[in-house]
Amino acid sequence: MKLERTARLDPDSNPPSFLELLPSCPAVFVLLPDGTKHPDALPYISHTRNLRRRLTRLLGRSGPPSRLLNLRDLVQEVHYQLVGSAFEAQWLLYRLSRHYDPSHYRDRLRLRPPALLKINLRNRFPRCYFTRRLVPDGSLYYGPFPSRAEADRFASAFLDLFKIRRCVEDLNPDPSHSGCIYSQMRMCLAPCFAGCSDEEYRQELGRAIEFLETEGGSLIRALEAERDIACRELAFERAAQIHKRLEAVRQVLGLRPGLVRQVWRLHAVMIQRAAQPKTVLFFRVRAGEICGPAALALEQKVSTPVSLDQQLCTLLDSLKPESPRQATNGRSGQLPPWEHLSLLARWYYSSFREGELVMLPENQEIPHARLIRICRKLVSSVLPVGQK
Repeated sequence: MKLERTARLDPDSNPPSFLELLPSCPAVFVLLPDGTKHPDALPYISHTRNLRRRLTRLLGRSGPPSRLLNLRDLVQEVHYQLVGSAFEAQWLLYRLSRHYDPSHYRDRLRLRPPALLKINLRNRFPRCYFTRRLVPDGSLYYGPFPSRAEADRFASAFLDLFKIRRCVEDLNPDPSHSGCIYSQMRMCLAPCFAGCSDEEYRQELGRAIEFLETEGGSLIRALEAERDIACRELAFERAAQIHKRLEAVRQVLGLRPGLVRQVWRLHAVMIQRAAQPKTVLFFRVRAGEICGPAALALEQKVSTPVSLDQQLCTLLDSLKPESPRQATNGRSGQLPPWEHLSLLARWYYSSFREGELVMLPENQEIPHARLIRICRKLVSSVLPVGQK
């Protein structure tokens, strides 16, 4: 993988002539060592808010002894690319680190597996629990959450709406089993002491899965219909109880971050500023995997004008995964690389997030008008260089 621009370091130049021509802009860069003199040295990969200042410090003539890092005697070539957003910089760093140091790139970038909720469908009595392991074992995964605490908080509130088990052991129904506090409080169907059949438990599990996949819509519609029937029958006390449960369901949904989906149904379009003026970058999230970027220039003065709708269709259709992945769960969905989910969650839950994310439905229909409005908003709000 190479960046857009390349410069070769002349050791006899003081300072290197190309440094004077570098822009003082945010950029990602790679300093390649001289392979003949330093065969075991790894490239120096980093990003900066001021490319000229950073490379001048790293590659300029070193003066008196100092603790500042100077790589002039090691570097042979410099590759760099201007960036318009922090996410673009992180994405380039991820791809470059994976290319040049495939064994340690996760540690270099401090990537941590995403916080997820898992339903293991291979178990006789599946349960919902927290995990950071994303493996193609036929399970359902929901996320990513900002942290384990947030995932556990949502799971605890969500499971109060259904009667699936929360115990961790593998169950073998036995009438002599003492049960747990949830079964005693009638918050679980109690499969541990054969309090329900396998089919009854699967039906309750199906309701819980449908709740997650419809973002609560299935349960809300059912409760609203039940409340309307109670009102027509003048059973106002029962209607009030149902309404109170509806409010509890909405409170549970309020604990669910907007990014959380079943990971193979996580489709979105991310729009970021580009380094070039009047240009935006698109990243496509397909089943949790990040594709892109692709640039769209909003300059009106072109020789052959094409409608923005058509440009968007062509551009977004071109953003596809680098390599095909095997389907899981016997469905069309696929498990994405967990690093992509981590990068997406790191950006989305950041307090200084830049850019916009538009979630897409399962059929991945593109809201062209909304995307165009976001593009024009980002372009019109670009700050002068050095004020980002």
